[in-house]
Amino acid sequence: MALDASRPTTTPVGVTPPAEPLGFWASYQTARRNVLELIPRVAYHEPVLTGGARPGWIMVQDPDAIERVMKTAVDDYPKSSVLKRLMRPRQGSNMIIAEGEAWRKQRKAMAPVFAHRALDASVPAMTDAAEATCARLGDGGQIDMFPQMVQATCDVIADVTLSGRDAIDRDVITDSINRFIATVGRISILDLMNAPRWIPRPSEILDRSRSEMDRRADEVIAARRARGPSDPPDLLDLLVASAGDDPDSDTLIEARNNLTGFLFAGHETTALSLTWALYLLGLDQSVQDKARAIAQDTLGDRAAASADIPHLGYHGQIIEESLRLYPPAGLLSRTATKPDTLAGKPVKPGMTVMLPIYAIHRHTELWDDPNGFNPDRFAPEAVAKRHKFAFLPFGAGPRICIGYAFAMWEAQVILATLLARYRFSLPQGFEPDPRMWFTLRPHTGMPLIVERL
Repeated sequence: MALDASRPTTTPVGVTPPAEPLGFWASYQTARRNVLELIPRVAYHEPVLTGGARPGWIMVQDPDAIERVMKTAVDDYPKSSVLKRLMRPRQGSNMIIAEGEAWRKQRKAMAPVFAHRALDASVPAMTDAAEATCARLGDGGQIDMFPQMVQATCDVIADVTLSGRDAIDRDVITDSINRFIATVGRISILDLMNAPRWIPRPSEILDRSRSEMDRRADEVIAARRARGPSDPPDLLDLLVASAGDDPDSDTLIEARNNLTGFLFAGHETTALSLTWALYLLGLDQSVQDKARAIAQDTLGDRAAASADIPHLGYHGQIIEESLRLYPPAGLLSRTATKPDTLAGKPVKPGMTVMLPIYAIHRHTELWDDPNGFNPDRFAPEAVAKRHKFAFLPFGAGPRICIGYAFAMWEAQVILATLLARYRFSLPQGFEPDPRMWFTLRPHTGMPLIVERL
C-alpha cells in the first residue's frame, strides 16, 4: 500500500488513491491487496463518476444521490452480486443478503433485542468486558490493542446473544473470521468477470471457516431448543422462536445463518472502531487528555455503567470520528434494477452502483480538513448542520445496521473505562497500515505503548 510521504506526522495515516480509475487486471490485483486503493483520486472531490463497459458502473459521492440509493428508492438498488457472494452463507439465506419482504420479516423478529430497554440490560456485559480488558492489560507495556479489542467485543456479543448460557469458543469465532477475511472475503477474478454464482470461487472450495462456525452454531441452537428460552429472551431465543418447531426447516438454517452473522458483525466493527480510536488518541494526546478527564470525573476508579453513558458524549464523538476516518465497510455496492438518474448521471438497469464510504468520509466538499482528526465534527450542533447521508459507517436508510446503537454504547463504555486508567501512545516510528479486504483492518496490528496511571 502506498502512503502519502508528504503527510504531516499529526495527520492520521490514510490510503493514497490512484490518479485514474484502474483497468481490469490492475483492479483485480489491487483489490486482492487493498480494496480502498480502487477508489480514484477524483472520487474525493467530485459528486459522481462513471465508467466501464456496458452496463458499466457509477460511483456516487453526492449525499442526495446516496439518499436515493439507500432510502428513497432502496428496493430498486439491491445489494450487488459480489457483495452477496461474499456474505452468502453456505446454505440458505440471512438478513444481510435478504431483500424485500424476506428481509423485513427477519429484521422485525430481531428488533426486540436492540430496543432501548434491551440495550440498557446489555450494558453490564459491556462493563464486565471493560473490566476484563483492564485485567489483561495489567500494568501495561507495548501491547497489540487490536486482538485485545477483538476479545473484549467478542465477549460482549457472545454474552448478549447467548445470555452466557451456551458455551461457544471465542477462539473459534475469531479464528474463523480471520480465515474468512483472508480467503473467501477477498474478491475473486471470477467476481470481476461477472461469472455466474454457481461457479465456485477457488477460495470457497478450500474454505473451512464457515463450515466450522455453522457446526458450532448448530450445536448451540440444539442445546437452546432442549433447555428452553431465557428470561428475558436473548437474540438466540428470538431466532429459535422464529424458526418454528421443525428441526429440518429452512427457517432453522436461516436462524443459524443469522446467529453466525451476528457473532461476526456484532463484534468485528466495534473492535475495529475502538482499535482505530486508540491509535488516533495516541496520535493526538490533547484529545486523549480531554477524554480522560471526562472519564475520570465520571467514573472515578470503577468501570463505566449504563447510567454513565449520557455523560460520555465526547467519547461517542471520538468513536464516530474513528468510524469516519476508518469505516469498517469502506466500499458498498448495489445493482440498479430500473432506469434512474443519480447526481445528474443516467443509470441503466444492470449498472453497478458503488458507494465509496471511505472517500465520502474524506470528501473535500463534505468535510473541512477531511483527513484530519477532530471529534468536534460530531458535536450535536455540527451534526445538525450536516447532510445525514454524508456519514455512513453502518449504512443508512431502512437497512441501517440494526446494532448501530448497541455498538456505540459498547464502544463508549469500553473506551471511557480504558482512558480512565491508562494512557496510550505510539511506539517510535510506528505507523499502522489500513487495508480493506472485507473490513478495514490495521494490517500489521496496532501495537501501542500502554501506561497504567
